[in-house]
Amino acid sequence: MHEAVPKTDAPTDVLDRFAGATPELARLRALRPELIELEQRAYEVLFPVRTGLGSAAALGPATALGPATGSGPATGSGPATGPGPAAGLGLAIGSGSATGSGPATSALTVPGTVTDTGVSVAERAAAALAVAVEHRRAPAVGHYRALLDTATGETATADRIIARAPLDGDTATAATATTATTTATATGAATPGRIAAAVAHARLLTHTPAQGGLDALRAAGFTDPQIVTVSQTVAFVNHQMQLAAGLALLATGDSGTGTDPGAPSTTVAGGPRYTTDVLTWRPAIRPLAPGELGEEHRAALAGKARVDTPYFRTLGHDLGILAVRTAIDLAAFTAEGGLPRAERELAATAVSLYNGCVYCASVHARLTARLHGDPAPVRRFLAYGSTAVLGRRWKLITRLATGLAPVPATAAEADVEALRELGLTELALVDLVHCAAFFGWANRLMLSLGSVEGEAQEHDGRQATE
Repeated sequence: MHEAVPKTDAPTDVLDRFAGATPELARLRALRPELIELEQRAYEVLFPVRTGLGSAAALGPATALGPATGSGPATGSGPATGPGPAAGLGLAIGSGSATGSGPATSALTVPGTVTDTGVSVAERAAAALAVAVEHRRAPAVGHYRALLDTATGETATADRIIARAPLDGDTATAATATTATTTATATGAATPGRIAAAVAHARLLTHTPAQGGLDALRAAGFTDPQIVTVSQTVAFVNHQMQLAAGLALLATGDSGTGTDPGAPSTTVAGGPRYTTDVLTWRPAIRPLAPGELGEEHRAALAGKARVDTPYFRTLGHDLGILAVRTAIDLAAFTAEGGLPRAERELAATAVSLYNGCVYCASVHARLTARLHGDPAPVRRFLAYGSTAVLGRRWKLITRLATGLAPVPATAAEADVEALRELGLTELALVDLVHCAAFFGWANRLMLSLGSVEGEAQEHDGRQATE
């Protein structure tokens, strides 16, 4: 079931808030205005509300987090103090309706619908808060905390997530979780066991996406469509955090992650498992059958060469976010001007190597080689990672893209300045950040919802055309 999403009179832009809301940030983002609208639209689809969220102050102060060290799990962020339940946010019960901006008015039109798979706002907000905490993005912590407090009507759950303390339901047996979920499924309400499972899944996909599994979600009673929604939520918020870090870095020279700007650049290791061969992705849950794909699904995948692959049929369980995600993908990778297309695909390959997504690395390495015209440097990159001989421009592009992939991001002002010295324009740098951050989303979906086996003539469907 889908409901039209009416246009709000007071739209907000959460990404702008997360990245610092500076005039320079606004100027840089305006170089790709379509992506401003689409990023906000994706947020509104996954976090439906009945009214605009208003100013940052209305969401309560951002929770202070200690400075980050390295890129491992954050430590020492203590219980949150500050915002209690945020009054007046008007959260929709369940996820069946939303308000916000209407369908995109640009060439890449997105259906104004939200898919209700039965994942509650509380479950979505809890997962999002867990991701924001791990990225140490204080404005996002305050924002998603306010959504969770309002959805649950209490503050203890958010306090525990921020402190990384055990949640009620963390130790529940599969039988207990399943029994509790029978009632939750019938009423549309979240249970502690389901919230705990969503938070555990969020932390796993955030830090070790290649080890992502679905057993905890299944034990808590999440259905296949709900698993897709939870994974989309976690992957999208990781994308948000990395995009906010990259855009803030371009605008101010500071990513806002608290990492040491003088630390060595993040590197990636290649190896024999990475290849330009065509691989097969096997879904871990039942994809929609080809006959279940309606016109809405085909519209949601407009611009993709193949809409009948198992991957897209799996994502088809949540049509609302699939539609806007497709539009963001195409807007980031195929917009005219800016960073050459081969180098956008190179950024995607670099992030995929960091996250250990063999399938994505294969697809986007092939696209890079085809668009560049010479497969040799691409094969060297897959084999040797950051130590490969790529030439200075490609070396610096992969360095910045890779620096946005850790949690929290480690990219530094020196990475950006080196690219500016080579002549990359502001538009090209904005493109690079968008493409790298998108794969914080794409890799986590690929890794959590399926696995790679063998070879076959399947790919993600994006054409290697200029």
